[in-house]
Amino acid sequence: MGQSGGKMPGNLQLAKGEPRPKGCCESPKGGEVNFTIDAPGRGSVWLYLLLPEGHEGASTLEGVDSSGGELYVQLDPSTNKTGDTWHVKLTLPGGFDPKGAKYMWILDPKLDQHGLPEANAVRILDPCAKCLDSRYAKDWNKRGGPKFSPMAVVPDRRAIYEFDWQGVKPPNLHLKDLVIYEAHVRGFTRNPDSKLQDWDATAGTFLGFIQKIPHLLKLGINAVELLPVYEFDETACPRKNPENGEQLCNFWGYSTVNFFVPMQRFSSRDRIGAAIVGFKTLVRELHRQGIEVILDVVFNHTAEGAWGEHFWHSWAAIAKNRYYILSNGQDTNYTGCGNTVNANDPMCSDWIVECLSYWVDEMHVDGFRFDLASALTRGNDGKVSMDPLLIKKMANEPKLKRAKFIAEAWDCSWPDGYLVGKFPSGGPPRWAEWNGIFRDTIRCFIKGDEGKKGDFATRICGSSDLFKHNGRKPFHSINFITAHDGFTLKDLVSYNGKHNTCNGENSGDDHNNSWNCGHEGDTGDGGVNHLRSRQIRNFMVALFMSAGTPMILYGDEYGRSQRGCNNGWCQDARCWFSWSDSEKQENNLMRFVRLLISLRKQYAGIFNREEFMSNKDIWWRVHWDDPYNYICYVLHDHHATGQGYAGLMVAFNAGHEVRCCDLPQDKPWYRIIDTNLPAPKDICVNFIIESETKWGHMTLMHRYNNCRDMIQTWSSRSNTGEAAMRRMPSWSATFNKDALRRASWSRLPSASLLIDPEEEKSEEQDDELWSWIFVWQRFSFMRLLDWQRNYNTKPRELAGATDSLANKICSVWKEYPNIRLWARWTLATIGRGGNQGQAIRDEILHIMHRNKIPETKGHFYEEWHQKLHNNTTPDDVGICKALLAFLRTGGKMEEYWKVLHDHGITKERLASYERSITKEPYMHGDAGRLIMEFENYLRILQSVHDALDLKTAIDAAKSCLPKQVMDQLQEISGSDAKMKRSRSLGSLDKDSQEKSHQRFMKLAEARLGILGILNDSKTDVGVIRQLLLLDYSLETQQSVIAQGNTDETRLPTLCEQMKAFLTSVVGHIPLHGELRALLVDWTQLAPECANLKFGAGPAESALMLKALCDRLARVVGEQVDTFQTLLAPKATTLGQAVGVEKNVLEVFVDEVLRGSALFALSLILKRLEPQLRSIAQLPPWQMISAVDHPVQGELVSVPRMLHMQDKIFETPTIMLSGLVSGEEEVPVGVQAVLVRDAKSAPDILSHCAVRARNSGVLLASCYDSTLTEKIEAELLGQWVQVVCSADGSVEIKAAERPMADPKRMRMMARSASRDLTQELMSKETDSTKLVNMNLKEDFGCKWVVTPEKMDKSKVGSKSLNLALLKPQLPKDILTPQAVAMPYGSMQKALTSRENAKEWLSKLEACLAQLQPTSSNEDAKTIFQEAQVYVNALQMPSELDQALRSAMEEVGSKEGEKRLLNLYHRGDAWDATKQVWASLFGLRPWVSLAKAGRSFYDLNMAVLVQELLPAKYAFVLHTKNPFTNDPNEVYGEVVPGRGETLVGNYPGRALSFRARKGETPVVTSFLSKSTLLRTQECLIFRSDSNGEDLEGFAGAGLFESICATSDIPCMVRFHRLRLLTDHSFRQTLLSKLAEAGRAVEKAFGSPQDIEGCVDPQDRIFIVQSRPQV
Repeated sequence: MGQSGGKMPGNLQLAKGEPRPKGCCESPKGGEVNFTIDAPGRGSVWLYLLLPEGHEGASTLEGVDSSGGELYVQLDPSTNKTGDTWHVKLTLPGGFDPKGAKYMWILDPKLDQHGLPEANAVRILDPCAKCLDSRYAKDWNKRGGPKFSPMAVVPDRRAIYEFDWQGVKPPNLHLKDLVIYEAHVRGFTRNPDSKLQDWDATAGTFLGFIQKIPHLLKLGINAVELLPVYEFDETACPRKNPENGEQLCNFWGYSTVNFFVPMQRFSSRDRIGAAIVGFKTLVRELHRQGIEVILDVVFNHTAEGAWGEHFWHSWAAIAKNRYYILSNGQDTNYTGCGNTVNANDPMCSDWIVECLSYWVDEMHVDGFRFDLASALTRGNDGKVSMDPLLIKKMANEPKLKRAKFIAEAWDCSWPDGYLVGKFPSGGPPRWAEWNGIFRDTIRCFIKGDEGKKGDFATRICGSSDLFKHNGRKPFHSINFITAHDGFTLKDLVSYNGKHNTCNGENSGDDHNNSWNCGHEGDTGDGGVNHLRSRQIRNFMVALFMSAGTPMILYGDEYGRSQRGCNNGWCQDARCWFSWSDSEKQENNLMRFVRLLISLRKQYAGIFNREEFMSNKDIWWRVHWDDPYNYICYVLHDHHATGQGYAGLMVAFNAGHEVRCCDLPQDKPWYRIIDTNLPAPKDICVNFIIESETKWGHMTLMHRYNNCRDMIQTWSSRSNTGEAAMRRMPSWSATFNKDALRRASWSRLPSASLLIDPEEEKSEEQDDELWSWIFVWQRFSFMRLLDWQRNYNTKPRELAGATDSLANKICSVWKEYPNIRLWARWTLATIGRGGNQGQAIRDEILHIMHRNKIPETKGHFYEEWHQKLHNNTTPDDVGICKALLAFLRTGGKMEEYWKVLHDHGITKERLASYERSITKEPYMHGDAGRLIMEFENYLRILQSVHDALDLKTAIDAAKSCLPKQVMDQLQEISGSDAKMKRSRSLGSLDKDSQEKSHQRFMKLAEARLGILGILNDSKTDVGVIRQLLLLDYSLETQQSVIAQGNTDETRLPTLCEQMKAFLTSVVGHIPLHGELRALLVDWTQLAPECANLKFGAGPAESALMLKALCDRLARVVGEQVDTFQTLLAPKATTLGQAVGVEKNVLEVFVDEVLRGSALFALSLILKRLEPQLRSIAQLPPWQMISAVDHPVQGELVSVPRMLHMQDKIFETPTIMLSGLVSGEEEVPVGVQAVLVRDAKSAPDILSHCAVRARNSGVLLASCYDSTLTEKIEAELLGQWVQVVCSADGSVEIKAAERPMADPKRMRMMARSASRDLTQELMSKETDSTKLVNMNLKEDFGCKWVVTPEKMDKSKVGSKSLNLALLKPQLPKDILTPQAVAMPYGSMQKALTSRENAKEWLSKLEACLAQLQPTSSNEDAKTIFQEAQVYVNALQMPSELDQALRSAMEEVGSKEGEKRLLNLYHRGDAWDATKQVWASLFGLRPWVSLAKAGRSFYDLNMAVLVQELLPAKYAFVLHTKNPFTNDPNEVYGEVVPGRGETLVGNYPGRALSFRARKGETPVVTSFLSKSTLLRTQECLIFRSDSNGEDLEGFAGAGLFESICATSDIPCMVRFHRLRLLTDHSFRQTLLSKLAEAGRAVEKAFGSPQDIEGCVDPQDRIFIVQSRPQV
């Protein structure tokens, strides 16, 4: 270096180096740089290093000065070569930063006399270089200098390792939910009209693109597909535009120089690594806004040899026959670009996968679109392979697991290269494709080509003909009308042919399927332009109203034109986005596209679908034999819940005839889109947003009138009111003690939960509309919307509008019980209205006249007078109160501003009125008289504007209330003179607790009377209005008292308050069955519990009240979740549209709920909890799955365990979890699950709990959320130890981390649970076995066996244990009659003549897709298909006869043919198939894999039993699992069938423990909501050998099916004798404990027992197995 080229500086050391990572890589902390190159067949490899002149680190190298220098390093094949990879490492002196040092490779050179490569030796560009020395943005297309010949550069390691992602993660959106925007980085922002900050530096760059992200968000884009962003030579285009002499350039960039390096000319800074940082910053900011990044990658060819010349060397100079497909030693041209990459050569494919992984792992991109992807399937001979090596490697590369792959499934060879619908996936279906057939079909249909109707229908339904056959979904079709290659959408409707002379060549496709609408190119003809505008909209509707993933080209949203050029590859300015044109179209085409995308998202269930449309999803209203291009259809979303109307009718008329569109008559229809209408009538997705953001004027009057019209339209079309009224219960019966008598079993103590699905659907749609209405009016109430914009409203007009809206709301409140809460909440947001509107205007003038206040400009009174005269608003109430405060204090201005501040009125707001108030008040004349005048005026203002003022509300309701209620209100409020005119009763905090509670109860009594009147069907609408407002005000007073009494702990007091609030909630949500049941239960049971006189005394009293509270807490939580789901998205949507601050939107729903009775309920629940726990002496933890040894791991926190079963924790983990439903698998590596609170915990016998115990995983729930909050705050992320003891206590403390080696940690995590699925499957001897399923071997079984013929080889433990147990039980303990279909019966059915030919073969083919490496998601898809085939099986006649014979045999022996009498062939066969189908499921797949077991090892029998009429169901553990006491039985009991005990039904069972000879002790009472009422039928129970397989937690994995479904019913605690009759409860629990001991005695070991109690209180044992 320096003065002597090739001499090694003394402090620069060489080392062996590593073969990976590829390219040049500096160590994260500096000090070392590793270089690699793959160079097969080479004998001599040299690394050439160049230190540029002025390099800042030159002075640290010995013998090197600032002039820089060069160095040649020869690699030793004995030490610097691994396989075909050459590698060397440079150890750098301290302080030397290598960034900016250049390097190249030299292979097999001739040497000069100094033993160095000759000067003309070819220097080779590293194919894996991360940085080049090329130009940056300001040098775009710069000519006249040196030819483009880049050198590789050592990048700035900080750009690689130290980039700050700021915690932003990739959005990980599902492909089906994407709206893709194809854009060019330079073209998007290079136009001077982009008005970027620092335009000179950022225009056309990554950083410039960031500034336009708001445009994408506004459109609704959530994925950008960027044309090539890696290094290309834009100067590699020698032509000039013959029209104007402009130098052309390679604008698109489909001619790659290096695939790892971000395009330097897209960087705004000329700095080493600046392009890397710029690109990462773009990705981060797009991800921050929820937008994914997809890169257009061009691995089909390279720039090496472009235009017949190049001045640099890379792949061809390394190994041309490995990197390129050759024919007779020459390049092949399947790409139209001069060469074709040999993508399926092993070395080349490794290089491609390495590159893709770099962009995903290091650059955080989300996916790739592969240009001319068919070329990537070609082998060394150029032939297309349907099993290409590259595609398989991509499928198996872990770093690419989350990446999306999109193929342009063709190349330039026809027809073998056209693979649309056939592109290989290399594994489970994954690849999406640009659907060119969709593009061509839609273009032809819309422009009117005949005979395209059927093809058009196929395309909009998801192109099942292309994608369904190979297991792909509609979203694998990337639908588009235009893309970068071809016409823009504007040109598609403006040109019949291409106009590409500007390119200086005759390039571009002649097959465009375009139509110029009557004139070629631009025209001033209004008719032609209108038609073009309509056609553009037609294309957009077809694109976004189709199943599949839509993609639009940048600029199509406003009508960007390339002036007829359909091949803009070499055009620069012609392809720029015009921001000025976009702005002109803001309220025209831009608005149309924006709302169309919004509409698609609103109906995501229809369009973002995972299955292809069938006739149940799309209803065609068309004559298929008519060649005319008219098509009409109705789309329906069968799974929509709370997503708006579920149906869309779409009609396209692509011709010149008028066609009628028949609207289905069964539902109301609203026109959303009509492309023939001008904007804004062409599309109206959301009238609320439209009116608030686009109307030129807006006032409260307009808003109220709009709202009234919307409600009127809804009520005239909705049919939910009549159905809801039929379900409306009697209000008086709720509080009639005679009507609440306890029921015997003959009268089921429950009510059915079944509601007509159509009614439920309609009511969900009502909730959707009314939640919008409420959010809208709440925004207005909060002053987040304009109260006056460009329009003056007279007070009487506003009062009239308020009256009209309020009366309409109260009318629907009466007629539609299902929307009562919404109506009440909405009513509270608007003014009172009334007949005082004109008085506001008149009286202020009278006050001024009477007090001689001059009507001249320049003082406060006149300014306020003008404002009131011009446009009165609710602000005037606050202004009047502020003026009164000023007058009462003798002119203290600070009091005036304080009151204004309390009402949210600022100086700026006063000045913003159209008639502004800029002056402050002053003392004038007789202050006492003015005070009296304005007190009266305040009453007038409140009567119009203030719906919630208590005094006003009482005054208005006087004539509506009976004397008793009115007296109560007067007693509460005191005399009128003492009543404060505010929303507070005043000085409540000074009252004693008792007085405060007395006041609360008087309010409750008054409200009870008011609710009785409101719930009387005869009550007039006018009365309803006054009483709703009064009740709202009184509820506010109750909430103030409840919130103020923070120290209240008396159980009777808290229970009375709870009942009052619960009554209030039920009064306004009358159709909520569970809330109503809770109110009745609370009324009947809570007083006795609160006085500690329930059952056996204080402990049982506290437990019963705790059960009531737990159930109520769960219901309140569900309601809160519902409101959050309904309100939050709408508040965000409206808030973003009108510019509301983010922090306001974030707390919007919280503020709504805090003002409701739900908040008061939760407050009292919180106060009751510690009291009840103390009385009942409950420990803070309950062990669901206990372990007898300390458990250690790293503490992590998750909000819920759902969807976590595929997660692999590489370190032993203690999981602190929110909701655990009971259905989950415990993730690999998790040693313990600590559930945050009781309401989030699973049942002790849930599937998750059983598998946790089988797997030795600690599972515990905490009853003290403050404890888990403390654990999380102090120990999160630390290594902790958990120790549980027999008494239920849990100790969690920090512990010393045992080891830091990640590999050892991973090994420990996996061995502590079970081996990782993939490791097991990687063992060749076991791989086939693990996924092979027995579908044919029937073991020579009989179709059916009776109990005495059952043994371990034929049936599982369910059947066998019951058969063994029956003869050993006491006579008073019974078992149900049963037979079994043994192991092999399913295989016997599959191979029967009815099924072998069709369904067995399909099932085999389906399951053959299952591989050892299949992910859970892929396995789930395969299993779903398999279950379809199983459920399609036909019942062999021999099986039917065998079942009948066996049942008759069992019945004859027992003297009663109960089984046979319940047998119905069709129901029995359907249930049997469902049991068999559960064998093919994700849960057994995961559990088997974790246990290292094979599906072949798993056998399934089906136990057929009579379904007993269960009064109660129970589970018994004859050895208490919490204390391991063998002398104590632990049991759980629920009403109805036991599925609510072991399945995913929220709430707890009644639990008890019983020692022999002692009275049973209840440890918890029932808190479940649902009981299952059994029907007279058979039950078909899965009976696998899973529980007998070592290491396999088989319990709970498979289904048990009732031939007739249970009826779910609401549990009513006060009607359950088990709860209300202490003596009966003790007797029953004692009998159950004795039954458990009898079963244990029969088997000689502790047992887990399931059974039921029938209506005659007889005990039946249904199942028993050895206790886990």
